[in-house]
Amino acid sequence: MSDLVPSDERLMQAVKAGSVPAFQALYDRHHGAVFAFVVGSLGDRSIAEDLVQETFLRVFTHREDYRPAARFRTWLFTIARNLLIDQLRRRGGDPEREAGEPADAVADPGATPLQRAEAQELAERLQAAVLRLPPAQREVLLLSRFAGLTDEEVAVVTGASPGAVRVALHRALRRLQELLGPL
Repeated sequence: MSDLVPSDERLMQAVKAGSVPAFQALYDRHHGAVFAFVVGSLGDRSIAEDLVQETFLRVFTHREDYRPAARFRTWLFTIARNLLIDQLRRRGGDPEREAGEPADAVADPGATPLQRAEAQELAERLQAAVLRLPPAQREVLLLSRFAGLTDEEVAVVTGASPGAVRVALHRALRRLQELLGPL
């Protein structure tokens, strides 16, 4: 990153020193990816929003625990993953459970009502298919494709090897293709 756009690690150092604007910058930069990961895992927007808020609250309250040698994103997603695991255990430990309301499709403001309806239907089908994946495949898919983490970052977050992450991702994508069928 250029000097004009501070790295996550530099922002986190400022957060450790008490900078609220640096924390806000980290939140603005990453809350969408964390939300995509959590809502994709749960399928429940309301709980996902709560978990995202709790994730960032923990980033702030545990800012002294952050070590600059670690990538901020892996630390952030490890926190989010741990909160997600706790949530799944609280709701009965059944990560395969069908979720409540599906995530909203990202609508093109210039789209016709028919195009918006089709996009919403596709988003609902995709979310339902993602929720039918085995938990390990779903997690790797969401971290990689929805949250934008590299295979190496996913490996750090999940505790798997990068090779195992690539295999799980390949299987998840193949299974998604089977579940979605022709579009």
